[in-house]
Amino acid sequence: MARITAGVGSSHVPLLGVAVDQGKTEDNYFAPIFEGYEWTKKWEKEEKPDVIILVYNDHASAFFAQRWRKSHWPSWI
Repeated sequence: MARITAGVGSSHVPLLGVAVDQGKTEDNYFAPIFEGYEWTKKWEKEEKPDVIILVYNDHASAFFAQRWRKSHWPSWI
């Protein structure tokens, strides 16, 4: 029988993906944020989970309004 050993969540901050893509994770602005994720890396390394279910929202790279036909744009755009 499977056993859930942890649940990890993070606030929704699309700009973090940009920081990773542009190699800015150690900049003064972003470093404190990314340092907050270090404990999860340590936990994964120590616990070696068999399965990780990752759920994320990639709207920063896939849902820009420019990708939609004008007829599908929300009324607030």
